Amino acid sequence: MSANQTWDYLIWGFQASRFSLYFTLLTSYFTLLTSVISSTQHDDPARTGFESAGDGHMWLDREYRQGLAQAGLDRFGSVMDSSDGDCMRALADRENWRLQLHTAHGSARGVYLKKHHVRTLRSRLRAGLGIGPGKTAAAAEAQNVGQLAEDGIDVMRLVAYGQRLHDDGLLESFVLTEELTGYEQLDHFLARRFARRELHRTLPRDEQDADLRTLIRRVAELARRFHAAGYNHRDLYCCHFFIREPEPGRFDIRLIDLQRVERRRRWRRRWVVKDLAQLAYSAPRDRIKCTHKMAFLRHYLGVGKLRPRDKRLVREVLAKQQLMEQKQGIIP
Repeated sequence: MSANQTWDYLIWGFQASRFSLYFTLLTSYFTLLTSVISSTQHDDPARTGFESAGDGHMWLDREYRQGLAQAGLDRFGSVMDSSDGDCMRALADRENWRLQLHTAHGSARGVYLKKHHVRTLRSRLRAGLGIGPGKTAAAAEAQNVGQLAEDGIDVMRLVAYGQRLHDDGLLESFVLTEELTGYEQLDHFLARRFARRELHRTLPRDEQDADLRTLIRRVAELARRFHAAGYNHRDLYCCHFFIREPEPGRFDIRLIDLQRVERRRRWRRRWVVKDLAQLAYSAPRDRIKCTHKMAFLRHYLGVGKLRPRDKRLVREVLAKQQLMEQKQGIIP
């Protein structure tokens, strides 16, 4: 064997050894990553601070543990298989239910259950690799509830949530929240509370206008704090603002349907514009006029008079709203 052949064999052997080492390290890393992911699946993936139900797939508010147990809903499988209560909507990939539970104090409370069940290429791959479900729709909403509450945004109360990835790639999750008793979605509240002016005979017009101005200001302040904290909703329609009026002219507002809420540090403007356009688009036209929308924007921006950059934002929101109306065949 020549010196050149010997040298070639040595180089090949070194490369083969190096490849084997890399492969061993990669395999070890993947094994460690899998074990870490598997262990953290039992540790409240939405970081809500809730107790584990004990099955590794469900986490719940301690105050509702007894009520969930009494209803037979203290395990992930029992929640997903449950058909008690009123089914409000059933689609191919999700269901919405209304149930009745009892708290630790014995009081009955209405709760809403949102179930998700999908099987995608991504879920099949994760099941095949054994790396767990990742961030599910229910865990995302549960985490958003907690984060928004910490940031001073009034939302619904979380009762429980859960998630599980089956071996065949079926990904199931659920989120359970308290019913907002005494609240009404904003568009319905506007239609009931502020009747058409030409038909209104109950209150003097100036008093009715004052209450409507107060409500507009309160909604604008909530939207401003929500966006200022870095969030965007992606479905900021009137139906996702819930309103309660404990006394005339005083309004309590909660934000719901938080599954798709995102928190962005950069490139946020298009999402803020979309949120504001969705809110304007969904406002009842026979109650909310252009002057009301402009008042909302001034409160939202915190200005008495619109500045040039504010006017640019208004034009973008109006353009987006008109695009939405054109898609729906609505004549502006």
